Amino acid sequence: MKSIAIVMVLLIMPVMALGYSSGPPDGKTGAPDEGTCVDCHTSFPLNSGDGSLSISGPTEYLAGETYIIEVQISDPDQSRWGFEFSPLEYGSIIISDPINTQMSSSGGRTYIKHTTAGTYQGTPDGPVSWSFQWTAPATPPDSVIFYAAGNGANGNGNNQGDYIYTTSFTSKLQVTGVNENGDFVPSEAALHNYPNPFNAATKIVYNVPSNSFVNLSIYNLRGQKVETLVSGNQEAGNKSVAWDASGYPSGIYFYRLTAGEKTETRFMSLLK
Repeated sequence: MKSIAIVMVLLIMPVMALGYSSGPPDGKTGAPDEGTCVDCHTSFPLNSGDGSLSISGPTEYLAGETYIIEVQISDPDQSRWGFEFSPLEYGSIIISDPINTQMSSSGGRTYIKHTTAGTYQGTPDGPVSWSFQWTAPATPPDSVIFYAAGNGANGNGNNQGDYIYTTSFTSKLQVTGVNENGDFVPSEAALHNYPNPFNAATKIVYNVPSNSFVNLSIYNLRGQKVETLVSGNQEAGNKSVAWDASGYPSGIYFYRLTAGEKTETRFMSLLK
């Protein structure tokens, strides 16, 4: 009986030693009524390391619009990485990188987190990042708070020697105003395209909140600029420009609008 018990313990220990490399349990982002990854990675107090964790996303949002979110972590002397992110019950998450990210839900909340491949084992110091999309709710609150936890791990195969970080990011519902012509003008450089997905051509619609220099460029998934549609000074107001993509392969493209100090990014799908 003792030998059986010893064998069982030895079989269980390698599973525990994985340290959730395939993804953490739900509810560890540090959001209200949640724990953090320190519940399992117990070597150091929360946010006590020399690293950093950040969320990049829209500072303002429109109901039903889709935005790119990025979670980034770095930590000196660490070499394996993990994260968990949640918008709580607000909106929905769209995975754009199924190799490195996965989605789950629990208690009415949606989570996105790393996969085993997404731990980027052997990547020293960082930064490393994970990107995905978030679609704002159709009936939006005044603001949405995103929560994330990150793990700067030492890659030793267990849950010891790792630094855990938490952070949050607030996106406010975009407020509109009225210009001298009676047109509604969003306070941000509102941006979308239609149709989306599209075949060969699409129209990108955007708003310039104030007279400023405007740049609108298209990028592929590798981050390479494929075309610049707008580059120059423009007056405030609603604008649109067509993109003829007949010479480009099918796939997902990002378009980025910079108007003055404001920058917004969206994605679109070219299907042929």
